[in-house]
Amino acid sequence: ILVIMVASNQAEKLLTEFNLRHTSQRIKILSSFFRVSNALSHTDLETEHEGSIDRATIYRCLKQFLDAGILHRIPDEQFQTRYAVCGTCEHEVHHHDHVHFNCSQCLKTQCLEEVVIHRIELPSGFLANQKKLIIQGVSRKCREKADV
Repeated sequence: ILVIMVASNQAEKLLTEFNLRHTSQRIKILSSFFRVSNALSHTDLETEHEGSIDRATIYRCLKQFLDAGILHRIPDEQFQTRYAVCGTCEHEVHHHDHVHFNCSQCLKTQCLEEVVIHRIELPSGFLANQKKLIIQGVSRKCREKADV
């Protein structure tokens, strides 16, 4: 119960910070991201909130959070989009030049914000809008489970 309350408080604080209304659906969906250490997909959210929030509302909330700069989008190797809270972004400047790690065992995707994607020189005439780097492997948690 404490984890749920802390996650809910973090969600409400973020909604206030980004001047978004505090609806019960927004708080529930955003709280989901604060209860886990990995990125979540629409399907993850739909499963978690089955019966209490419909799929269209989840899509609308995710879009609003993306547009506001609260979340960023992470594609994965199964061509499913996952979402994570922007941890190091500022309101006006969003930079997601960090590595994402996808575990091949548990299929969870995590932001590794401390691992920065370095500057890449593009050929003349090319202009990059985003850098996305996903590393596939086995997470620390899954490796520790295997060693037990």
